[in-house]
Amino acid sequence: MFTEICLFMKVVLRLCRFCKLSFIFLFAIVISGNLMAKDALLLKFDTRQLSPGKIELKLEFDSPPSVPTAFVLKNPDRILIDMWGVENGTSNSNYSLGLKSLRSVDLVQVKGRLRLVANLNRLTNYSSYAEGKNLFIILDQNQQLSQAPIAVGSDIQVLSNQGMASITNAPVEKRTKVQGIDFERAENGIGRIKIKLSDSRSGTQVSEEGHNVVVNLTGAVLSAGLNKRLDVQDFDTPVMFIDTFSQGQNTGILIKPSAKPYKFKSYQVGEELIVDFWPARKNRHSAKSSGVRNKSPSIQKQFTGEKIDLNFQNVKIRSVLQIISEVAQKNLVVDDSVSGSITLRLKNVPWDQALDLVLKTRGLDKRLVGNVLLIAPAAKLAERERLELEGQKQIEELLPIETEFIQINYRKSSEMKARLEEASLVSKRGFVLADDATNVLMVRETEKQLAVIRHTLAKFDVAVSQIMIEAKLVVATSDVTKDLGVRWGLGYGATGKYSVNGAGAGTLGAAPLAVDLGVSAKSAIRLGYIGSNGFKLSAEISALSTTGDAEVVSQPKIITTNGQPAEIQSGQQLPYIVVEDGASTVQFKDVVLSLKVTPQIAPGDLIALELELTQDSIGKTLPNGEVSINKNSLKTSVIVKDGDTIVLGGVYRNEKVNKYAKTPVLGDLPLVGALFRQSRKAETKAELLIFITPKLIRKSLSRN
Repeated sequence: MFTEICLFMKVVLRLCRFCKLSFIFLFAIVISGNLMAKDALLLKFDTRQLSPGKIELKLEFDSPPSVPTAFVLKNPDRILIDMWGVENGTSNSNYSLGLKSLRSVDLVQVKGRLRLVANLNRLTNYSSYAEGKNLFIILDQNQQLSQAPIAVGSDIQVLSNQGMASITNAPVEKRTKVQGIDFERAENGIGRIKIKLSDSRSGTQVSEEGHNVVVNLTGAVLSAGLNKRLDVQDFDTPVMFIDTFSQGQNTGILIKPSAKPYKFKSYQVGEELIVDFWPARKNRHSAKSSGVRNKSPSIQKQFTGEKIDLNFQNVKIRSVLQIISEVAQKNLVVDDSVSGSITLRLKNVPWDQALDLVLKTRGLDKRLVGNVLLIAPAAKLAERERLELEGQKQIEELLPIETEFIQINYRKSSEMKARLEEASLVSKRGFVLADDATNVLMVRETEKQLAVIRHTLAKFDVAVSQIMIEAKLVVATSDVTKDLGVRWGLGYGATGKYSVNGAGAGTLGAAPLAVDLGVSAKSAIRLGYIGSNGFKLSAEISALSTTGDAEVVSQPKIITTNGQPAEIQSGQQLPYIVVEDGASTVQFKDVVLSLKVTPQIAPGDLIALELELTQDSIGKTLPNGEVSINKNSLKTSVIVKDGDTIVLGGVYRNEKVNKYAKTPVLGDLPLVGALFRQSRKAETKAELLIFITPKLIRKSLSRN
């Protein structure tokens, strides 16, 4: 059209070159060109109440308008209708109505189109039709919300004076056919129903009716053999049965879900309508607490955008992208290679999910840079990013190398060097040199990488918490051990109602104990737990030691850092002779009581202890003169609070005494010799008890 106008202007200029009326002709042509550039001009906007809850919006143009597009927005509820190539010729752009279902109507001129925004009090059903130069929009609050394409053109047949029309865009012999209905089990237990249509002209509506979901296909006919039931229970999805049936000129599909909670969504891309069903989770937190992890949230994308309704047939994909960007309030940049049309029907779908579906159908991808949304073919974006990475690598290879000396305070420099190399923080051009004598790292890297290394070292080179391990090694007689064990068992509990007096002064009272070390334990070494009331325990042991019933063999205290083992040994070395090549040498065997503790600080002032106890004792003498060594060992892991005590028991030491005395000569006489002899047998059984108390060393205490 623009080319024809230019040619016409050239002809008129030649004819009017010597004419004084040339300016008038040119002015008329320019005016006519401007008028021809527009599709239609809105002349009048009016509303009227058809019935209670039913409102008619009438738009009058100077010429028949182009096919509008419409979509629904929620929060707040709005219906948006875009009329492309239309200008607002009225003097007003805002109409305050104050009706029950419709508050106001805004007319907004936006980039080559006129947008009508119906501000609703709540979502209502709407329909629209065109008649000559008029466009009618009907808002019906008495019906459920549904959408249908706006009817326009000469195919509309007027049924009454009110202008209600039926859409006859396709002749009967060219009605939309349902060519196939397929079902598949998608990932994460999603039941997917695919409805293949011959074209995208039929109106579709998916709604939940009772315990079923019904798909209504307006003006669609079933192909032969599709009027049947599909049993899909074996797929283990929320869908059980799919029934297909005809309703006059329309087709219906009844979907029977299971009794379990479910959710569903529907969307149409081209000639394929897809309905997805998936299990509904009642409570996200309960699923986590039960230990059952649902893979769906971690694999599927989480869409959080504002929900919209889109219903387009053969609309340009650039127009769809522009509408979505306006809803998302993002700036939009679209690559020149993005073109073509798309047909889709999305209802109550987040805008970011709608965008994702549109991009996938066309092999496109997006990048969000600040508030700008960039749309381009996926392969083109990937290639562009690859080139950017290669360029960045080339720039990094040209950056200067700097040298920095970093002082390590709490760790060894060699250890920090190993950490950096293990984390691959040192590039091929750089290196790290560690000097343990001065505990300094020499690092040669680029300025950018030096900043990363400094940040990493600051996280690792920190003061490590320390734990003091107090151990008491107590040897007690079997009776005293039994008494202590009974009292520990009765003393368990927070109420402290049980208390048994011992063989000395004082009682243990309410010191809590997790196990009973008392009567007739069968294991060689036993483990118990005493609460933080260590004063009563110390008083009891001191009382027993005073009366001679118990002996404190050792009471060492050692300090170790978090995660580092601490070891206590007490015993002797047993000499033995080794003969090798005719030469005799004396070697020694360790016969010790060894205790190894590895503490690990946990949150909440808890300390995890890895305990390893070994008790050696001298055994029998072998025929070759060597002495055997008996070994008992225990290895366990426990978690205690700061200041609580762990008890290791069951390490026994037996002493047997056989004494024999007699009077010389007389004691050897038969019969009467027994009167001049004396024999005494004694057996002493003592138990070694080990009390371990870990205590955190606070910073305030360490300064003092």
